[in-house]
Amino acid sequence: MNGKMPVWFAMVVALVFGANFAHAQSGTAQTTKQLIVKFREAGIPQTQAATTSRLSRFTTDAAAAGVPLRPLRAMALGAHVMTLDRPHSRSEVEAIAARLAQHPDVEFVQPDFRRHPYRTTNDSLVWAQPYLGSVVGGINAFGAWDVTTGSTSVVVAVVDTGYRPHADLAGRILPGYDFITDPKVANDGDSRDADASDPGDWVSAADKTDPEFRECDIGDSSWHGTGVAGSIAANSNNGQWLAGIDWGARILPVRALGKCGGDDSDIMDAVAWAAGLSVPGVPLNPFPAQIINMSLGGPGECLPGYHSVFRAALAHGVTRAIVAAAGNDAIDVSGSAPA
Repeated sequence: MNGKMPVWFAMVVALVFGANFAHAQSGTAQTTKQLIVKFREAGIPQTQAATTSRLSRFTTDAAAAGVPLRPLRAMALGAHVMTLDRPHSRSEVEAIAARLAQHPDVEFVQPDFRRHPYRTTNDSLVWAQPYLGSVVGGINAFGAWDVTTGSTSVVVAVVDTGYRPHADLAGRILPGYDFITDPKVANDGDSRDADASDPGDWVSAADKTDPEFRECDIGDSSWHGTGVAGSIAANSNNGQWLAGIDWGARILPVRALGKCGGDDSDIMDAVAWAAGLSVPGVPLNPFPAQIINMSLGGPGECLPGYHSVFRAALAHGVTRAIVAAAGNDAIDVSGSAPA
């Protein structure tokens, strides 16, 4: 490529390494009472009655094994969120999932862990964006812009905290969706809906008296999704604010992170919807993305649910890339999920 790279590829490189700009939240929740269960394919389309029967059989067998379970909601790709009777530690819930995964009806069982945004720079001047240059670790966006400045036909889904209106993103934001199931985490008074705007994800000292947020860090709102969207596609060459890597791409905000992060199950459904796949109870996405960005993560290996939804998204038409932050603090990426 004569030392130059297409802008979309430059964007991927920047976002993979962009996690190095700052630190992730340290208060990563290590307890959960939710599991993600995926049944084996039955070979024929499953009716609602057949699915209900499988759920009933599985919960009955689990209860007989000393694990009380209750179905909570259906997910994309035939998976289900199920809830235990109480929160368990990471090691306990991993052991429970491993036991239940031996059931002959299931493809996989995994804990529904909480993930958090990896923070990015909040500087607002292009000279403070060294990753755009030709320095070590930079992407040489200036050279790439000599080849192309991007295309309005490219849709980049940002699975994150949502977005705030901003002059430097004017005309670049598509109608998105809010996938946060828990109203307290959503912080907007309701559950899933078509409003992907970001009401803030602050955590106060008072919040920490709630068991939901006991393991979270106190802090102001990050506005993380807006910052990530700006790094990707801020209006450029306009003499103000940031320079976006792609000057034409449109951003599809898909909200999956709220107060103290977001659950794996919500993130996975967000990825499926962004790719144009069906999610129970949610209208189809009219603007399927070619690129899906997740500047988020948490400790541990990438669990089967992520593998399943990534494969389905790529098979369905995500033609460029699925990008997840590689993690902060110079950790090995093998310890940061879903990357």
